[in-house]
Amino acid sequence: MASIIHEFAVGADVESAWAALSDVARVNQLITFLGPVTVDGDVRTVDMGEFTIKELVVDVDPKTRRVAYSIQQSPYQLTHHHSIMQILAPESGGSGSRMMWSIDVKPDATADVMAPGVLDAIETIKKSLAG
Repeated sequence: MASIIHEFAVGADVESAWAALSDVARVNQLITFLGPVTVDGDVRTVDMGEFTIKELVVDVDPKTRRVAYSIQQSPYQLTHHHSIMQILAPESGGSGSRMMWSIDVKPDATADVMAPGVLDAIETIKKSLAG
């Protein structure tokens, strides 16, 4: 199984960053190139125009400020996907907060295909959570 793991600083404080991340119906407010989002129960659907992404929202845990989800439908030929996004306290003496985003995928080659989009998403998250 291949993994994509990034930890990065954001300007928003922990509470504000968590409020944004935990609102799973508004993921397109964090990752601004995503299309319209709908949530039906624990299924989040992102309309990207040319294709649709369906995700199973596995957990939204306020205690650990962690959102876990799994892509169920996408243009990728995934046999497995699990992702965790988590808001963390800033570095010692720092301000704002940090985000950790961990993605596990199969087949392994999918990570190479997904990695540039993840980096683009991180840049929009940083702008969205500038503080």
